[in-house]
Amino acid sequence: MTKSILITGASKGIGRAVADALVANGWAVIGVARHKPDFPGQFITGDLSDFEPTAQSCDVLGIVNNVCATKHKRFGNVDPRAFFEFMKVNTQAALQLTKF
Repeated sequence: MTKSILITGASKGIGRAVADALVANGWAVIGVARHKPDFPGQFITGDLSDFEPTAQSCDVLGIVNNVCATKHKRFGNVDPRAFFEFMKVNTQAALQLTKF
């Protein structure tokens, strides 16, 4: 039986490197990100800050939660609304996908 894993933030950087390594070790990889790259497995284009589409991705066997949004600002220049949107992206999908 082939092991399957879902990787968030899979379009580039760490997420893509993890996907390549897992495929090389026999895993079936499903990637999720906002923009579809050339990818070594199945790919789902989606915004993980959107609750309903994220809920539809919860029926997988394994997960690497890599989705992350960042913006570098000095503490005094941080817009609280923007901060909480980043927190939503960085925590909601991880919690939602991991609990299933």
